[in-house]
Amino acid sequence: MIKFFRKIRYNLMETGKTSKYVKYAIGEIILVVIGILIALTINNWNETRKANNNEITLLQKLQEENSINLESLIYDVDYRKNMPKIIEDFTFFLEKENLEKENDSLPYFFEKILRSTSYTFTNSSLVNYVKLHNSSYSAFTKELTTLQAFQKDLELISEKAVDIKIKNLFETLENDIDFYSLEIKSFNTLKSLRFKNRIFLISGIEQEISYHFDKTLKQQQKVDSLITSRLKY
Repeated sequence: MIKFFRKIRYNLMETGKTSKYVKYAIGEIILVVIGILIALTINNWNETRKANNNEITLLQKLQEENSINLESLIYDVDYRKNMPKIIEDFTFFLEKENLEKENDSLPYFFEKILRSTSYTFTNSSLVNYVKLHNSSYSAFTKELTTLQAFQKDLELISEKAVDIKIKNLFETLENDIDFYSLEIKSFNTLKSLRFKNRIFLISGIEQEISYHFDKTLKQQQKVDSLITSRLKY
């Protein structure tokens, strides 16, 4: 093809047709420019397509990760919702004079109150997405960053709560209760003011966990909705 164009230019110059040669040269330049523009357009289209495909892959991984975290939180919704009432009922229960005669409810209370949940989240895809889009910092990236902060707060407070429960419940009652069968060996500790104060402390910790739990759950659901919307377009 190049030889063909060269031959045309040579013939025009040899025959002295200068004006036709100039027109031909201009036309050839235009064709070259058009070719370059077409090549750039195709290249840009390919790059955009690759970027879109990469974005979809990242979003799909993020969605899968977010779904796992969301499912683990939803599993605990009822427990978190009922916990304040359980502790309140347990506090009133401990005020009864004949606690030994009404101990049938104690296994139920201990089963709920002694439960210790330390929340952990899988967020490698979230961290990776935020890192890759840090320069743009879009509204979506901001929501992901908020979720990451909420998750971290819930992890810290729930881990702290486990330590507090071990110290203020398990260690305090280890000589009074068989934790395997929840059989009460002695009621002395249960009746003490010290133990009631510790239950009050546990109540405050549970309220703080519930606060962070609710925030994280709502943000997790929000992010899930945003990911679904982005994958549709």
